[in-house]
Amino acid sequence: MQDDRLRASLGNAVVRLFRLVNRVHNRAIAAHGVSAEQAHILSVLWVTGPITMGQLQRQVALSSGTLTGAIDRMAAQGMVRRAASPEDHRATVIEPRVAAKRRGQIEATIDATEHQLWSALSAAERKQLLRLMDKAITALEPAAAAR
Repeated sequence: MQDDRLRASLGNAVVRLFRLVNRVHNRAIAAHGVSAEQAHILSVLWVTGPITMGQLQRQVALSSGTLTGAIDRMAAQGMVRRAASPEDHRATVIEPRVAAKRRGQIEATIDATEHQLWSALSAAERKQLLRLMDKAITALEPAAAAR
């Protein structure tokens, strides 16, 4: 009975999938001196450009304390920089500071790992999975943001 409950649990499957994906990403990206979490943060910053901690927190779905610690470590390593927001001088934005060559290497590793991770699914299946995951994320974000 318990085994069937675990197999039928979407929550259990999502947690297991996240841990496996994270483990594969961490192993692949380690050669560049970053963790999967740091690579995810950098990827968001490369796509969005400089954004506030609050905006970054919503994008990466990390707790405030976890994100602050990650940004502190990344700033100490020169991967990001905190700067005054051009729109609101009371706010701080986070900027990526990784050299173009290193960025290209990290992005190539992320792309190769993504291909490896999802190669068991057809293009249509990947598109459908992403659509369903986006739908679930959109539905869960308000509950996760509530305090």
